[in-house]
Amino acid sequence: MYAEATVIYSDVLFLLNFSLDFLCLFITARILNRKTTTLRLITASSLGGLYAFIPYLAEMKVYFSLPMHLLSALVICFIAFVGYDKFAKTLLCFITASALMGGLITAFYSLIGGYNIGIYLDAKPHSFILILILSALIAASFGLISRKSISVKSVRVRFSVCGEVISANLLCDSGNLVTEPFSALPVIIVSSVCLPSPFDSPESEAFPLNLRAVPCATARGSCCYLAFRPDKIEILELAKKPKSVDAYLAVDTENKSFSGYDGIMPAILI
Repeated sequence: MYAEATVIYSDVLFLLNFSLDFLCLFITARILNRKTTTLRLITASSLGGLYAFIPYLAEMKVYFSLPMHLLSALVICFIAFVGYDKFAKTLLCFITASALMGGLITAFYSLIGGYNIGIYLDAKPHSFILILILSALIAASFGLISRKSISVKSVRVRFSVCGEVISANLLCDSGNLVTEPFSALPVIIVSSVCLPSPFDSPESEAFPLNLRAVPCATARGSCCYLAFRPDKIEILELAKKPKSVDAYLAVDTENKSFSGYDGIMPAILI
């Protein structure tokens, strides 16, 4: 008599979990409008794909495996998203999306008789490709729907200042109508945290550029920013040529983040 053995293909196990984690992170980013990059999503999803091997390499009791799963989800979200605001909500959204997607995959394999006691027994190439295609369609559909339903838009902007190039992720704000008083040019407001020295300290005597005082009225009251005019400002959009715009750059030394972004850009510049 020979004991029945189950063969687990490491490449299929990794790719399946990588794809599901990537999709769940993408959905989480769209739902909560979290700032992230493709590199961060790939890195976090790769970690999720590797974590899938642990239950097969080491037997864990439920009281130990559950905290491990939660910890892995926390680390994955920590890697995937920029900033710590709304982190608890992000973690909950990712776990919920993972549970739903995992349930759909389990239901799919159960229907074709390929799932038993926590193991996918029929993860053949054609079914795996079908799952990837369906996942891609779900992600694309969700992306189109959320793009219409979510009014918030973000852009990546590149500033050239005194021979130095600075990049920032900015939140487009139709309510940002601040202009420089003399030139009437729109003003981009960025946190000093994302700027290198000495541009992060406009009040310093060593600041290398001419500054303008820009008054601003917000819901929290009136304030005055110190702003300068970069040599060049380019809006970077995927698959498009950089778009040059003319504006002043105001430095906010009080706020470290604008809803997870480096600053706010007037919507008129897009």
